Amino acid sequence: MKHVFTLGLALLCLARCTKDEIDLYGNTDYLCFADSTPDVIGSTDIIEYSFAFNPGAVHDTIPVFVKLVGNQSPVNRPIALTVDAENTTALEGDFELPHPLVFRAGLAVDTLALVLHHSEGLQQEKRTLRLTIHENEHFKLGPLTNRYIDIHFSDMIARPAWWNNTVTTNFLGAYSDTKYRLFIEATGIADMGDLSENEQRAYAVIFRDFLARGREQGEIYEDEHGLINVSPNLT
Repeated sequence: MKHVFTLGLALLCLARCTKDEIDLYGNTDYLCFADSTPDVIGSTDIIEYSFAFNPGAVHDTIPVFVKLVGNQSPVNRPIALTVDAENTTALEGDFELPHPLVFRAGLAVDTLALVLHHSEGLQQEKRTLRLTIHENEHFKLGPLTNRYIDIHFSDMIARPAWWNNTVTTNFLGAYSDTKYRLFIEATGIADMGDLSENEQRAYAVIFRDFLARGREQGEIYEDEHGLINVSPNLT
């Protein structure tokens, strides 16, 4: 985490502001949302989350990054943050905001611990929570494009790009959402995109063994293709 802003970063922030000029050399402090690698002022205003990648979880905590453009403080400072009801489809019980809402002392980038709760209907629909930063006595508003952030969350799943023809033919067999959920449950991973073929084969074997043990205990694993199995070519 970088605690010193370079002149280039300050100029980037200035370029992204259209109506409100930021006083780069004064005593005014500004806040804006940042992305998940917040060494540059936010390049995204969306966070995507799915409980499908955390099977069995009834809730999960995700970090929402907030960046300071200005002076670090020796004391915690309150943040003015609200839920934009007009652009939010999430239900009241779907989330919890951290309390108190503060930007902590000595930081240039802070994280707000947003708790999302699993609820019925998330396998059928994606819900949105929009958070908006407001000006208060401690902070002015940063770039216009980074004053709000949308958190899209669900329990939905889709075929990942790494589950390609090679993975289908040699390791895991035909894709289905049901099989993908079971694969995540069995292996603890959801992304094999950066793995070698030997590593992919190893996880496929773990999945095959998981299915075999389950069937020995009377489990029935089926999807739209019939009984769930790995590729017959897996050795």
